[in-house]
Amino acid sequence: MGKRIRLLHSAPATKAEEILSAGLRATSEFDDLDLEMRRGVVFCWLREEDDKMWGKRPDHAYFEVKVDAERCRVAEMDFASVAMMYRRGEKKPKNRQQAARLLAEAYRVTSVPLSEYVEGTFFAPEVLVKGDIDSACVRPLIG
Repeated sequence: MGKRIRLLHSAPATKAEEILSAGLRATSEFDDLDLEMRRGVVFCWLREEDDKMWGKRPDHAYFEVKVDAERCRVAEMDFASVAMMYRRGEKKPKNRQQAARLLAEAYRVTSVPLSEYVEGTFFAPEVLVKGDIDSACVRPLIG
């Protein structure tokens, strides 16, 4: 086993009991970029302030997870977010399908293994943890 790292995962508070008993499953509603690197992962954050999606919403809870750092890649969530908005038609720039493909590719090629990530490189660094995270490695973040 490699070096263990502490990460954060945010989820709707209504799922807290399920997460604490069953752990985190490597499935995502955010997988429409058709990138292999986003399949079979749990999305996490290095710090609460990195979570530009949910922030401190009262209907969301944070969980501390401890995983092997070798399972992790860091990528710029903003590239993925804008690419998904284009792909879904939520934003309509000229050539939106091509723009979505280019942003998805930028997301892929700028991502790095966690061991190579330099703090501050990305505005919204998301950590992709390959595979499920066992409930023994998850605890609620209080405070």
